[in-house]
Amino acid sequence: MTHTAAAPDTGLRSAVHAWVDGWARARGTEAPQAVPGGFRIEVRRPGHLARHVLSEAEPAVLRDLVDTLTTPGLWIKACAPREVVEPLLTADWEISEPQYLMTTDRLAASRSGAGLPSGYRLEIVDEGGAVFEARVHAAGGPGVGGGASSCSGAGAGAGAGAGAGAGAGAGAGAGAGAGAGAGAGAGAEAGSCSGTGAGSGGAERPGPVLAASGRAALTTGAPGSSPAPYAPSVVFDMIGTEPAHQRRGLGRAVMAALAGRAVERGARQGVLVASPDGRALYEAMGWRLRSPVTAAGRMG
Repeated sequence: MTHTAAAPDTGLRSAVHAWVDGWARARGTEAPQAVPGGFRIEVRRPGHLARHVLSEAEPAVLRDLVDTLTTPGLWIKACAPREVVEPLLTADWEISEPQYLMTTDRLAASRSGAGLPSGYRLEIVDEGGAVFEARVHAAGGPGVGGGASSCSGAGAGAGAGAGAGAGAGAGAGAGAGAGAGAGAGAGAEAGSCSGTGAGSGGAERPGPVLAASGRAALTTGAPGSSPAPYAPSVVFDMIGTEPAHQRRGLGRAVMAALAGRAVERGARQGVLVASPDGRALYEAMGWRLRSPVTAAGRMG
């Protein structure tokens, strides 16, 4: 697929601000802190202690970070192509696969035209209003059939591997913002659910099989906020489809369900960071490329 080139973007800083705010909410980390050139998020997880997200690869800022971030597990994500960032790094830093910051102001359009194929059921787990997760279950386990449901509870998705699959990609793990392949978020503590799905199975049959999932976090920007205002936004994260269930439109269905819930709650802009495969899918859905993103982690 041929990609359109990204034009100079004067609103990039606002998009980055929206993304880091929503990403932190979706992952349950501390709120981002403004630092020179961008934001710092304390992630506090093995291999991913903290990340600096920069709206541009300003040489002085990058060199200062490279000199001062000496603990393994620290990450830099800069809105710039690899060829701009790599010369400013030392051998202690390892660059991950290309990523792409993308946005859409057509959330209402994103929630239509993405039905589930036969044998799958979709539910939305609400984690208090600002964060919610869509899960697609495959038929074959108890309580799984065609249909949809809505849930509430304390579900917390955890991306595995590269954060996004089925050609979709929204999310960032330990430096891998959004990947294609098998990283499907799995929710724990799903709360209570109700819906139209029906299934059957004896005790020997496995439980519901999670085929695809994704998370979204609402975040708003107030005029005059520092360092930049942004429209009420929803950040998509950890969109993933298990390999055995790819190429069936499940990623689109997850995105449509999350977009629908976000629009109901006032979001006007969608933001995510995508993998190369994810970029292709999102561009086909009308998303706009705002900037390539280069992620580099401090190795031991």
